[in-house]
Amino acid sequence: MTDFVLDTSAVLAVLAGEPGAERVTPLLRSTEIEAGAGERVERQILLPFMALMELEYLTRRRVGPAEARRALQLVQSWPVTVVESSIPWRHEAARVKASTPLSVADAWICSLALLHDAVLVHKDPEYDAVEGLLAERLPFRS
Repeated sequence: MTDFVLDTSAVLAVLAGEPGAERVTPLLRSTEIEAGAGERVERQILLPFMALMELEYLTRRRVGPAEARRALQLVQSWPVTVVESSIPWRHEAARVKASTPLSVADAWICSLALLHDAVLVHKDPEYDAVEGLLAERLPFRS
C-alpha cells in the first residue's frame, strides 16, 4: 500500500487549478486501492500541520482572512488525515533540517513522508536533496 503526503504546493495546485492538479485530484477521489486477489485496502493521504499553516498564511497575504478560512475549510473537508506534531516527527524534522538546505517548513513536511514511508507529492526541487525520500514532483507548467 502506498500512502501519500501532500506538500503545500500540491494543495495549492488543486485550489488554484495549477499544473499538477490533474494528478492530485484523483488521489483525493479514491482512498481505496486494489491490493490483489479482489481485496481493497485504504490508502492514507496525510496532510502535515505545516502545509495547512503555509496555506493559511499565503492565502491571508494574497486574498485576506475570510478567503483563508474558506480555503482551510475546503481542504479539511478532503479525504485527508491532518497530522499534528509529535516528538518522533520533531526529531526526524530536526535530522532532515540539519542535513539539508531545506527550509524549516519543508523539513517538517518531508520528514512526515520519511516517517511513514509515504510518497511526498510536491513541486519543489529542493526536496531532491533529501536522501531516501519517496517523491513525486508535479509539473510547474503543463
